[in-house]
Amino acid sequence: MSYRAAIIGCGKIGSEFADDPRVKGIYSHAGAYAAWPETTLVAVCDSDPEKLEGCGERWNVAARYRDPQRMLAEQRPDIVSVCTPDATHYDLIRTAIATPGVRAILTEKPLALELSPAQELVRLAYERGIVLAVNYSRRYANSHLWLKEFLQSGGIGTIQTISGYYTKGTLHNGTHWFDLARFLVGEVSRVWGFDVLKEDSPDPTLDAFLEFYSGASAHLHGCDAKAFTLFEMDLMGTRGRVRALDSGHTLELYDVVDSPHYTGYHTLVLKDKLEDGLHNVLLNAVGDVVRCLNEGGQPRCSGVDGIAALEVALAVRESARLGRPTILGHAA
Repeated sequence: MSYRAAIIGCGKIGSEFADDPRVKGIYSHAGAYAAWPETTLVAVCDSDPEKLEGCGERWNVAARYRDPQRMLAEQRPDIVSVCTPDATHYDLIRTAIATPGVRAILTEKPLALELSPAQELVRLAYERGIVLAVNYSRRYANSHLWLKEFLQSGGIGTIQTISGYYTKGTLHNGTHWFDLARFLVGEVSRVWGFDVLKEDSPDPTLDAFLEFYSGASAHLHGCDAKAFTLFEMDLMGTRGRVRALDSGHTLELYDVVDSPHYTGYHTLVLKDKLEDGLHNVLLNAVGDVVRCLNEGGQPRCSGVDGIAALEVALAVRESARLGRPTILGHAA
């Protein structure tokens, strides 16, 4: 069976990464629908006429729209990708959910800018039997699926603490980090937020301290995106260490060994390095949505996961505002 797909938002993640010579693999929604054997890209939409025409020409799609509601009403796709700025996600996802014929939605993060609207979207999708998947892309990376299994098997022992760095907003990229931390370590129980950078932004890049039910803790540091883009996570266990570097493209694995410098001491040494870990994440995401349509079940990153990552980010923001720790709703 072939599913009809439509894209709202023809920017980098929607289409343009496919033409970036430095991007390896399939890293755009349009590229993924074009490559997956059970999907056909039938319509594209963007408010920017230049991006719209470029996307339509690139993927040979004749149905090009500047009005997403009109596109959905006329084309009635099976699958809709939402690849627009964060503040537009709620309205567009809600419109897609209400469109007859839509069976699945693959959206960029976050689901919404507040918790209640995000919960509403997940509820409406569930009531209509619509698959709702969020592109927290590392969940769709084979390297990170392997890493989760490696950690669960005791690969680095008991996780003691996690540290990390990121840029570009607590909701925008911070939720990527919080989702990955939940995926690898488990649920967060309490957070502290700190406004170190003092950014004049509706989505400032906050520092955070997290506590997990597992007993582990995490420190996340925000950096200035004007200097560089950064996303790293460093997991420290009792028997080893894993570092996710270069946005997760590289994973470094460390073992505990006898110190070469001091008798009776132990240290960490690099054992292995896995590279090119984010190849084909969008292709995997589309394939996962198709699996859900064909077989049932939940996507690798569901709407519920999207809510959980957003809840952590909003709790960090509230903690920074109040100057005290915030307990998450499921921990209260």
